[in-house]
Amino acid sequence: KKGRVTGRTSFDGMRAGDEAAKEVVDTYLHYLACGIANLLNIFQPEILSIGGGVSGEGQALLDALLPLIRKECYGGSTVKQTEIRIATLGNDAGIVGAAVLGL
Repeated sequence: KKGRVTGRTSFDGMRAGDEAAKEVVDTYLHYLACGIANLLNIFQPEILSIGGGVSGEGQALLDALLPLIRKECYGGSTVKQTEIRIATLGNDAGIVGAAVLGL
């Protein structure tokens, strides 16, 4: 809807050169990376898939996030690094999961 502000609004503004939008995106990426790094440090999964609306940013999101995440992960080269990818089902993951479970 026109006039509605979403997460995409900040990313679109950043790509258009808006400095305030870039600051919002940078802050968002910082906190997202911190949260993901905490999950990786605690659970050490083999793979982590990022879904939801922000996953629509695709490889650009991963390119921005990975250095921030890796900087906060424990163990350096002594632990296997988690593969981080964009979820292929995007926002439909919950619906597909419910369908598979027969809910």
